[in-house]
Amino acid sequence: MMNFSFKSLFILLILSLFSISAIGQQATVKGTLTDAEKNEPLPFANVVVDGTSSGATTDDDGKWEIRLDPGNYTFVFSYIGFDEITRELTLAANEERVIDIALGTEAELLEQVVVTTNKSGVKVGESTVSIAVIQPSLIENTNSTAVDEVVEKIPGVQVVDGQANIRGGSGYSYGAGSRVLLLVDDLPFLQGDAGFPNWRDVPVENLSQIEVLKGAASALYGSSAMNGIINVRTAYPTSDPVTTVSFYNTLYLNPPTLDTCKLYNVAACDTSGQGHLVNPAWWGDRQPIEAGAQFAHRQKYGNFDLVVGGNIFYQNNWRQEEYTRRGRLNVNTRYRLTDKVSFGVNANFNVGPSGSIFLWQDADQGSLQPLNAVPGLGITGLETNSTSKVWRYNLDPFVTAFDKYGNRHKVLSRYYFIRNNNNNNQSNSSKLIFGEYQFQRTFESLGGLNVVAGINATQTRSDSELFGSSSFKATNFAGYLQLDKKFFDKLSLSVGTRYERNTLSSPDSIVYIQDPVTYRQVTNTTETESKPVFRFGANYQPADYTFFRASWGQGYRFPTIAEKYISTSIGNVLNILPSFDLKSETGWSAEFGIRQGVKISTWQGFFDLSLFWTEYQDMMEFTFGGDRTEGDPLLFFRSLNVGDTRIRGAEISFIGKGDLFGVPTELLMGYTYIDPKFQEWVTDTTGITLTDEIREGYANFINSSSDQNVLKYRFKHSFKIDVQSTFFKKLDVGLSIQHYSFMEAIDQFFEEAAIELFPGVVINADLFGLKRYRDNNRGGNTVVDARMAYHITDHAKVSLLVKNLANRYYFVRPALTEAPINLTLRFDYKFGGK
Repeated sequence: MMNFSFKSLFILLILSLFSISAIGQQATVKGTLTDAEKNEPLPFANVVVDGTSSGATTDDDGKWEIRLDPGNYTFVFSYIGFDEITRELTLAANEERVIDIALGTEAELLEQVVVTTNKSGVKVGESTVSIAVIQPSLIENTNSTAVDEVVEKIPGVQVVDGQANIRGGSGYSYGAGSRVLLLVDDLPFLQGDAGFPNWRDVPVENLSQIEVLKGAASALYGSSAMNGIINVRTAYPTSDPVTTVSFYNTLYLNPPTLDTCKLYNVAACDTSGQGHLVNPAWWGDRQPIEAGAQFAHRQKYGNFDLVVGGNIFYQNNWRQEEYTRRGRLNVNTRYRLTDKVSFGVNANFNVGPSGSIFLWQDADQGSLQPLNAVPGLGITGLETNSTSKVWRYNLDPFVTAFDKYGNRHKVLSRYYFIRNNNNNNQSNSSKLIFGEYQFQRTFESLGGLNVVAGINATQTRSDSELFGSSSFKATNFAGYLQLDKKFFDKLSLSVGTRYERNTLSSPDSIVYIQDPVTYRQVTNTTETESKPVFRFGANYQPADYTFFRASWGQGYRFPTIAEKYISTSIGNVLNILPSFDLKSETGWSAEFGIRQGVKISTWQGFFDLSLFWTEYQDMMEFTFGGDRTEGDPLLFFRSLNVGDTRIRGAEISFIGKGDLFGVPTELLMGYTYIDPKFQEWVTDTTGITLTDEIREGYANFINSSSDQNVLKYRFKHSFKIDVQSTFFKKLDVGLSIQHYSFMEAIDQFFEEAAIELFPGVVINADLFGLKRYRDNNRGGNTVVDARMAYHITDHAKVSLLVKNLANRYYFVRPALTEAPINLTLRFDYKFGGK
């Protein structure tokens, strides 16, 4: 029955696109809207006939057509971010008139257009939620070989061991579950069974822009968007063919020398008093390097658009046993069948082996090596490193059609296949099928009311050793509606809702390890849950370049297959166990913000200040130690409902460009403060009846390394700045600084005084050195990167980048050391274009 429903849904969606009829009119007016500067078409621009209900929206090639009775008319041509143009026309019976219009750009940063807010297009300044935009130039200038490396430059955004979180909405999750939705071309791009983003699948060589939405967005985008969205939009061909190529090579230099006596207050030191973390012996056999090449070609062939890109990535990591070899190919196609109908298929393929480690040997000499042994206890063979070979691809068919009323109909779909062969009995494969029908219309007769509505469905099948070598199936059906309208040219209002139905089915029979000594059998279980979510937003513009915004949105996230059913271990040390009774989490996020545009002398840009408040109910967090109030053993990792949580904070940022002492300069900077707390936090249960809330509160306390109520794996303070200046129109010089305050709370396991590693074998966790490191490095981490690029010609550029300029010894995720100082040489060349 499920398969029948899925097929029927797609048949109905496809048929709905072609229910378009024609009604003859006496006069026909048509034409093309283009960008006056770039001579490129403007899709989804508005053509309005003033004083009537007639109008049109341009198609992907900027074309439009309207039929009218004979008479005198005023046509208004507009597009977000461009100057509006008006034309007076007199039409005769049976006349056909062609009007081609080139719109000029309003050169303001506030005029940047984003689609993530409402799936159609809105100026950044008029958005009802916080949203930031990354242009491809920043990716190129910083040699960001994966999307996660560049989104971290956005204030309030962190990526911890591959998992993105925005304004502290997430902590650390071992490869499962995400509250930030990664989109590529408006389609979900998370691994179906784990809800994990595979950042190296995203084609960084062919990007139009990256939009980062901060705050709950479940109403439009579903479960994984309850903390925000990272929407990657790829580029299509323009009027001129363009080919870009780049090559780069990175050399990792020696890590810093550590004075362990001074740094860790070690009581007994050798005569030199030095612990040397310089050029480890194994570097001689495998010098850490990184090299890569990428290309992208975009071209129109009549009505056919073609984009082909590729990437080769080779890395010997600075951490022993870690490496990556990747080859990726992406193809985007689009065919314009008529002025109103276009369709195509996008595809992406990624293959290659890799190796990774989970836990370091210790905090000084062994911080770049995996924990494979505890020499003092004679323990060997722990193997906290693993290797894998991946094969991933996605196929994305789509159809877009406009009808005679100006309605846009869109069908999006994706097939996402993943196979990961792992050496530690952790192999897995999954297949995700996603389909969406989307309707959009702007009703000019209703004062420009914009309506976006749609239905979508997702089905995931997973077979994995991680889930007891069994098959699982998860399905999601949803419908959504959002209305946006502007009043008095000052006030923009937005309201949206979504209804979701989730089903998760386990196999007929499977036996799981519940903890090191007991087992549990699951027999043919199917869970179904449905919930609605709502959002509201407003934006008011009292003056030029001044915008006030306020928003409130609900979030809802159903557990992934991995969070609920994973059963594996890390290096025979840490068990990762299922959580059969895991409940879905809900929440809401509210924000008030002010965006103020600035024009001073040659400078233009904007300041943005926001106050935010987020609450979660039954929040899901992976935790070492589980529910120790019930006597669970310590050495395991499990996703738990930690009760209700609250995150409050503030953020201020500035983005601008202008002349600094006569030198053209671009600036991006921001500071974020968060106050993340458990609402269930109990430090002493003496004489208290253990209700569910008290039990959760006590578990939160004893599983945390901090005696203070603070959510784990968060940075309360973060500051970021990226500045680039251009000298003599040839030389670009840039500097990037990121500062994170001390991570106040982590899992207590890492600082436990006594751990029973095996029956009868008790160790002190500080053999890992993490507690010593944290106790003596409470000032946080500041990382500085520098870059310089010389434009040989208008089409050729050579760059030199230095990352971790001060050679800081630091980590983002505990027990996983980040890169020492490294140098990158990069060459970029562009064929064609302007």
